[in-house]
Amino acid sequence: MSSSLARARTTARPAAHALTPAFYCKLIGISFGVGACMELFMVKTGFYEKVTAIEAERREAFAEPPAWIARLKDEREKKDSR
Repeated sequence: MSSSLARARTTARPAAHALTPAFYCKLIGISFGVGACMELFMVKTGFYEKVTAIEAERREAFAEPPAWIARLKDEREKKDSR
């Protein structure tokens, strides 16, 4: 008898049984709540201001060419002006 109970307990239920519309509604609600809490935390801690400042610095650094390119341009201008 114990082997038949063990077999009955270990048999897999179909996956579709657990994935009902109610399950998806709960999943969506929990995901929305967690996402909203994460966004609130990032806004309250100043995360977006910090990221904006870092991105501005990065764009400023890439706006001007590296020093070796500036030297090459200067050398080419001097060569062309001769």
